[in-house]
Amino acid sequence: MSHLSAGDDLEFVSLARPFSSFEFVEKHFFGSAPIRKLFSIARCCEAETLICETILAAQGVAEENEDLRALDPAFVAKKLVRLSFWRSQVGPGDPLNESDTIGYAILKLDVIPSINWDQWHVYEAVFCSYPHPHNYANAAARFPFRCGTETFFVRGCLYAQQNTLTKTCAQVAIRSITSTYFSANDLSYRKINATARSQDPGFDPSKGMTNGEITDVLQALGVNVLTLDYGQLETSDPDIREVLPYQKVVYSGVESGCGALVAFKLSGPTAPPDVGHVIPFFGHTFNEDSWAATGGPAYFQFGEHIRYISSRAWLSSFLVHDDNFGANLCIPQNFLKKDHVNCVFELLPVGWACSGTEAEVAASDYFYSILPNLPPSNDVPWLRRLWEYVADQRLILRHVPITKKGYLEHLRAIEDWEYRKESGSTIDEFDTSVSSEKFWMVEVSVPEVFPTNKRKLGEILLDASMPISLETDGSSFVLARFPGAYVFFDSLDAQGDPTFALSPSDLRSHVPLFSTLLSPGGRPSL
Repeated sequence: MSHLSAGDDLEFVSLARPFSSFEFVEKHFFGSAPIRKLFSIARCCEAETLICETILAAQGVAEENEDLRALDPAFVAKKLVRLSFWRSQVGPGDPLNESDTIGYAILKLDVIPSINWDQWHVYEAVFCSYPHPHNYANAAARFPFRCGTETFFVRGCLYAQQNTLTKTCAQVAIRSITSTYFSANDLSYRKINATARSQDPGFDPSKGMTNGEITDVLQALGVNVLTLDYGQLETSDPDIREVLPYQKVVYSGVESGCGALVAFKLSGPTAPPDVGHVIPFFGHTFNEDSWAATGGPAYFQFGEHIRYISSRAWLSSFLVHDDNFGANLCIPQNFLKKDHVNCVFELLPVGWACSGTEAEVAASDYFYSILPNLPPSNDVPWLRRLWEYVADQRLILRHVPITKKGYLEHLRAIEDWEYRKESGSTIDEFDTSVSSEKFWMVEVSVPEVFPTNKRKLGEILLDASMPISLETDGSSFVLARFPGAYVFFDSLDAQGDPTFALSPSDLRSHVPLFSTLLSPGGRPSL
């Protein structure tokens, strides 16, 4: 699928020294900082060739030009180019290999004389993830692009810039994250604006969007979104920012592979009143040597009742796009002050009725109800070690979405540290006995096993097709697995506490985590 048709001949530019991207961007693109950032990404990914081509507007680009011309008949679509970056040295007549693809960008030069508007902006760009081993671009998709007459694909998260006339930060953030969500880049700004206008006939695209308008547009587009509007919620719950900080919600959306949007207000003596910004969050960094994850609870929460440590504790920064500054940027997870964030939009997988943050809390309640049924055992050393870590308040939980089919495949694929695999009959029994199709899988691990080895001791599955029950009454519980045992809900006793039934598992030690931490830059397979 292509927005554009090929026009002029291709120009091949060697990026080998002494080529200067600064000089090139200054000469051709007015020194645009976001465009310069794209060249920096390409350099980091060891690009050797740049291919430039002048192209003709079609589909979304043509619509945007029509809408700009409707605002001002003097509008001129002065130039439209496509850049693509490649890892190998290629020239005219040489074959292009998709394995060498780093990314592409569609750049527009728009001119409106009446307002002295004469500038380049990035209509769209998709680049592969940085090769850093700690970067996980979970909310990524595979995007097609043209180079000459051929179509290629690159995996990443779509980046775009506003023009402040027909699209602001809100529209480009929506297009960016929904393009990933739907694995398609055919959503036009005209459709986003028309959707907003259907909710509010007086909607002005140049004035930005309210939190309610963003939610309405996402839902109308078919996005399963959970909106946390702090400005509204704190009137009835003043502690909402402490109880449910934005980082938890963003992390849940990112770790699910769907992503999130964050709206925040500007601050400082020169900041305009009531002006905010919206950016897409699509990944995170993972620091396996994080001191905060282990030293923080030990030194600063010693003696308090710590039920578990979230896997978010190993997160250093979120991966974001900012249309003002560039693609693939890192924001330290505590950089945005909690009082500055006014709304978070967590994208949920289609058909999931609850957030992973809710599932993680519910799973911790089930874990501590199950634990007495899993006595320390010399026959299963990892059960004894699990008890020891829990006593030291060092239990780790990580939530990921998974379907029934995905979980069955996960069970068939994994093996424990002693190379044992689960028996086929046990997996077949699960296939026939469980009717639920969509789960939050809350993985259970401990330090040294989780961050360094990317492994776990088990998991708790909760039904994600309905709201999570706040009670351990079995209504959301599907099953749990720990070294040597599966756990199923049985009944509630006379005191209303849950009781469980156990069946054996051939997996008796730690096994690999599911999906996203195993494959940097990859969206989880649900």
